[in-house]
Amino acid sequence: MQPQSTTSSDEATQEEGPEPTVFLVDDHEVELDLMQRWCQRAGLATQTFDDPLRLLETLDVDTVGCVVADLRMPRISGLELQAEMAKRDLIVPVVLVTGHGDAENCRTAFQQGVFDFIEKGFDSVQFIDSVERAIRKNQRERFRHQVRRDARSLLETVSKREREVVMLLANGMPLKGIAHELKISVQTASKHRSSIFTKLHIDNEVDLYKLLLAAEVSLEDTPAE
Repeated sequence: MQPQSTTSSDEATQEEGPEPTVFLVDDHEVELDLMQRWCQRAGLATQTFDDPLRLLETLDVDTVGCVVADLRMPRISGLELQAEMAKRDLIVPVVLVTGHGDAENCRTAFQQGVFDFIEKGFDSVQFIDSVERAIRKNQRERFRHQVRRDARSLLETVSKREREVVMLLANGMPLKGIAHELKISVQTASKHRSSIFTKLHIDNEVDLYKLLLAAEVSLEDTPAE
């Protein structure tokens, strides 16, 4: 079966970015068709696969949406699929569906980072609720990752010496202390601070601290060599 795409004709433009897609993976065509119909009725775009390895060829770091996969499939299991996605740093949440639910599989799934684990026999309401929650989680994570990338890109514009000043400023050290620590004059330290604020488009140390938090940089990090 070739991957198939569907999109609701009255879909709304997503303010958060590209339209999310529900990637459905199941080697049973009847189950696949049923889940796809439910998604279509909910206005969700879908792509269907009967082979999880084909899905892996489709996903990338910019993929928006979620994956719904059968736990047991011929080539690789749903758990193995999720593990491979994690290795590739794909942040798309995975919902596992199974007709063979047990406590051990459920525990393993959640420990491994699976978003949800539901047993077949679920209705459309339960299914769509899980899918929509997974999509919202993905959108939040994508936003956080974008904020982090943007903040880190800004920080890359400062020089090695300025990076040293950045970390000292963020730790609350005054200019005199920075000058002493780096063996430079207070005037030079002040110039570095002005240059840093200009490059990072910030006005004060509070903004700098917020930027480092957004970049997920530890204040104990040593300056890059």
